[in-house]
Amino acid sequence: MNLTLHQTIEKESRKTYGQVNRMWPDKLPYLESDEALRAYKRLLNRFGKKETMHPTLGWRKRKLHPGRKKPRKCWVCLSGDSNSLRRGWRRLVHDISHRVYDWRFPKSNRHHDIAQAKIEQEMAQFVIDSGWLNGTLKSKPKAKPTKDEKQKAKEINLVKLIRSWERKETTAKTYIKKYRLKLKRLRPTMRLGDIIL
Repeated sequence: MNLTLHQTIEKESRKTYGQVNRMWPDKLPYLESDEALRAYKRLLNRFGKKETMHPTLGWRKRKLHPGRKKPRKCWVCLSGDSNSLRRGWRRLVHDISHRVYDWRFPKSNRHHDIAQAKIEQEMAQFVIDSGWLNGTLKSKPKAKPTKDEKQKAKEINLVKLIRSWERKETTAKTYIKKYRLKLKRLRPTMRLGDIIL
């Protein structure tokens, strides 16, 4: 039985998606929020590049900007099944591959085709090879401040506040003096107490 071109492409894309799914380890680690955001930015930086033809400037390299300051909730996986396609590393890579695919091929009307599957495969391989699954993107835990350090931080903050208000007081005194002089120039005989507000 001969397959049509469309059926052949569908078959190849399913085959590539199968390779991507088998590529991931059996037990994926949990994915924290800060780790997900770092992975998102680095994957876009690595795969979100293309060359476009400018009418006057010729071929130019363009970069896809992250535009996101927080990770999607479905990327973060702190409990439950971390191997699910619904959340965690697999969901993160799948979503980012779609973003990169839509940016590289803006006129495409298909979302799950061979090109998108290849991008996802490259990204998954990059994540595995980079050692991100071993926790290299996790932020280092911060040591809790001691009681003395907390006390010192409060003192420093209070000194800053005092200096800030002293500057404001000096500014206020300067403006009061300035406005008194203006008032005296307008009416030399008027006293400040004579004014009814």
